[in-house]
Amino acid sequence: MFKTSMIAAALAAFAMAASMPVHAGEQLADLHVKGGMKCETCHGNDMKNPQEPTTATCTGCHNTDQLVEKTKGVKPTNPHTSPHYGKELDCTNCHLMHQESENFCNQCHEFKFQVP
Repeated sequence: MFKTSMIAAALAAFAMAASMPVHAGEQLADLHVKGGMKCETCHGNDMKNPQEPTTATCTGCHNTDQLVEKTKGVKPTNPHTSPHYGKELDCTNCHLMHQESENFCNQCHEFKFQVP
């Protein structure tokens, strides 16, 4: 029961964090902390040897299909689905969490994503 309550609390915190705007210079890790998350949520319990989060870590709280739907209006194309990777691109290719996010697609393209 305790584990279920903790998972529910974590999901609620992520939902709250996801609705908060990210301001210039603010990192996504800061947004997660503001939402009540602890470093251990993504990095594991051994913070002396923290784990590198994987896409499975991210999708444990962030549903890929919901992200695709939420960003369907982004122009010129939805950043969460592509002809190359579908919706399977590793989250950490763009979302660096402790650094400013990068536009992975711009290694080959020149997308200036416009969020409506």
